[in-house]
Amino acid sequence: MPVSVRGSVRPRLRLLSGLLAVVAALTAAGCAASPQNSTTAAQAARDSSPTAQREDVVDKLTVFAKDECATQDGAQVYPQCARFVREVANATVAARAAAHGPTEQAAVTAAADAVDGSVDRLTRGGCLLPPGQGPASDPAVCGPALTSLQDGLRGLRAAFAT
Repeated sequence: MPVSVRGSVRPRLRLLSGLLAVVAALTAAGCAASPQNSTTAAQAARDSSPTAQREDVVDKLTVFAKDECATQDGAQVYPQCARFVREVANATVAARAAAHGPTEQAAVTAAADAVDGSVDRLTRGGCLLPPGQGPASDPAVCGPALTSLQDGLRGLRAAFAT
């Protein structure tokens, strides 16, 4: 059976037209509220430049080098360093991408590989698990692995100084 709507189409069309006008006005206002000026564009270009990315990586590695997980005895501090190790492991990816020129890329790659190897040893040794989750970690494995990561982190930071 066909359904017929009598007399109510016009008010619905006016309501729909009004809603569309409001949406269009809000959209236009939103675009006008976020102007693209040269300062914003220049800042965006600076933030996405390879030099800015390189500086960010170097700054991050410098901060990591001051962390207690990078400065304390590896055998004693490793139980508290799971997050630190994950962050350093993530930084190796950014470091590889930010390296400039073949000499720096080679130095950064070698240092990042050393860090990644230490992260692997820490992971395989169960050194990054919270207490009570999995087998107990062995300080004779975890301490030297974290010390190796500390050395690798210093080497990675130094690779950017060349």
